[in-house]
Amino acid sequence: MVPYGINVKKERGNSLGEKSIAQWGSFIFIVNQIYGPGVLSIPKVFQQSGWFLTILSLTFFLIMSCLASTLLCEALTLIPGNKKYEKHIEYSVAIKYFFGKKLYFVFQILNNLCIQAYNIASIAICAQSLDQFFVFCFKKSFALVVHPYFKFISTPDVDMLYNTNLLCISLGYIIICAVSIPTGFMNLNDNVSFVQTLSFLFLFVLIGEFIVQYFLNGIELSRVPAFGHSYYQIVSIFVFSWAYPMFIPSWVNEKKDSVSVNKAVWSSGIFSWFGYLFIGWLGACAYGNLGSDNILNLMGGANYPAVTRVASYLFSLGVIMPGIPVCFITIRYNLYVGYICGKKSSYFWGVIAPWFIAFVFCNQKIFADLLTWSSLILNTIINFLIPFALYLKATQPLKQGLFGGSVISNLNAEESQVQPFPKRIAKYHRLITLIILIITIIVCIVQVVYDAYKSALGYDPLD
Repeated sequence: MVPYGINVKKERGNSLGEKSIAQWGSFIFIVNQIYGPGVLSIPKVFQQSGWFLTILSLTFFLIMSCLASTLLCEALTLIPGNKKYEKHIEYSVAIKYFFGKKLYFVFQILNNLCIQAYNIASIAICAQSLDQFFVFCFKKSFALVVHPYFKFISTPDVDMLYNTNLLCISLGYIIICAVSIPTGFMNLNDNVSFVQTLSFLFLFVLIGEFIVQYFLNGIELSRVPAFGHSYYQIVSIFVFSWAYPMFIPSWVNEKKDSVSVNKAVWSSGIFSWFGYLFIGWLGACAYGNLGSDNILNLMGGANYPAVTRVASYLFSLGVIMPGIPVCFITIRYNLYVGYICGKKSSYFWGVIAPWFIAFVFCNQKIFADLLTWSSLILNTIINFLIPFALYLKATQPLKQGLFGGSVISNLNAEESQVQPFPKRIAKYHRLITLIILIITIIVCIVQVVYDAYKSALGYDPLD
């Protein structure tokens, strides 16, 4: 329940984007956030872990992510004066309202680290693809090596830049930076109306091209057994792939009032589930041994048709890269609306500062570790635990006088703005939410223990 006595500082959201994102634009935005850097590792997981548990994990996190998103939106409406998201309350501000300032600052740190880790993975994939494109067109790419020596180099071998002990700033990285920073300065509604719409068109066309190439390679179902030889990343990759709830508050604040949260979230999730299945299972069946976490590295190889190689580069640049400014916008909104930064400093810390460290994680081994551990720890907490805990806190009955608040009856289906649960089970909403939260915690703890054990034995997640 909502403690009305707690003061909510005047929001700055009125100076951000307008409420202009329509139903179709909402669908496009959420689908684009789902198709982030994690999608490229799913074929590898199908081969390693087999189709049964991989599809089970894929489906589990589809449901968890959709529920987390809708419950998060419902919690936002329970803040006084924000029934239709009028106050532009971001994720971090909701934490501050329901849990207080101490947890708010902890959350700000974890949330920013989570989004930056997700963003860095996107940057690494896009930079590598662009450098491969330069090699395809000009027979070489360029980089500034900063470790273990300092030197400008040119090379026809992109693996030298990303799969060795070199730490470098490549030409592809610099161009991604130059393109992403200006779009990171946009408000979200403006970004959706142009950048995300164009990205969705790329997604639709390129998935079709990939599926055609899979069938040209030859689909062999025997390459993906029911049960695999390793279950490393079977949870973490889908935590990473479905890590879009952290973007939902920024979207819901700028959607039109007529847009249905449930329809936008669930339709986007189900559409993406089928896309993941096609990319992941068919991709695993089309290739004998995926030696990389990134299937685009294989499809961009010299032994594949030019159209497929170009399509692999365009997937990074047209589908994954447009997600980079969304991360910047979300961080900027949280810093600004949460009164951590002023408007100008939020642009610097949210959009510009990450580029000073992101190049370190372009190294393939560091990237694989980032994908695994940021997923299991940061993404799990931010996207799959806190939304449920926030909803339970927001709907918790209060005792008279707690925080100066008044007693409010428990939320019922008629009062719900989002209606995250069907009406016939809505009266059990808190019990169902608690059970889901406990199940998610258990699943993620089991995966953390398993992955830590395998890492201690020296297991390489790319093997």
